[in-house]
Amino acid sequence: MFYKISNIASKKSIENNFQATFEFPKLYEPQEIIDGLKESTVSVITCADTHKITFAIWGLLPENFEDHWSVFQDVVNTLNVKIDVLQTGRGLYNNLLENRRCIIIATGFFTTLLTNGTVEHCHVHLSNFEPFAIAGVYNKLNDGFITCSMVMTQVNESFESIPNISYLKPFVLHGVELEKWLDVSTSIDELNKMVLDHQSIKFQYESYNSIHSSFDSI
Repeated sequence: MFYKISNIASKKSIENNFQATFEFPKLYEPQEIIDGLKESTVSVITCADTHKITFAIWGLLPENFEDHWSVFQDVVNTLNVKIDVLQTGRGLYNNLLENRRCIIIATGFFTTLLTNGTVEHCHVHLSNFEPFAIAGVYNKLNDGFITCSMVMTQVNESFESIPNISYLKPFVLHGVELEKWLDVSTSIDELNKMVLDHQSIKFQYESYNSIHSSFDSI
């Protein structure tokens, strides 16, 4: 389960990297830790408007859901969804892969590993802490709020050097892959091919204990 990310990029850096502008620029604040277990918001770009950066509640909810976020998350945790679950298109995830794709903007995420009989957390990021895109899917509630889930895929060669107790990793996109993910005309067959053979990004990592010193050095 990946339930924490970081986003310490400046508003200008995000807008320049994704060639999009914030819908509510005064609401954006860099965050060292975004904890999905505490009903947090994340910066997203949806396929409905690829030139606009908006905010979404992390943790997918059904479109017609009217109760509290925590009530639903206590029943089923939707912070993450495996790509093969989306490919089945059943239940809550019906038509999301076809019609409601988004990217979640982050500068890092956290993996776990077993070491000396305990669990250690690692902060995974690019060498320059630049923002990158994690594939996601979303729903829009009746009140206009967007909720989203982060897409998981199996680890590949690009992730072999990253300590990770799980066989899954966030589906990170860049370049043409990012454009295809946000383009609703991209067929499911094309998306499936992209999942199997997606481009690698060179990540680096450090232990969770040193994360604050890393941020302070930027």
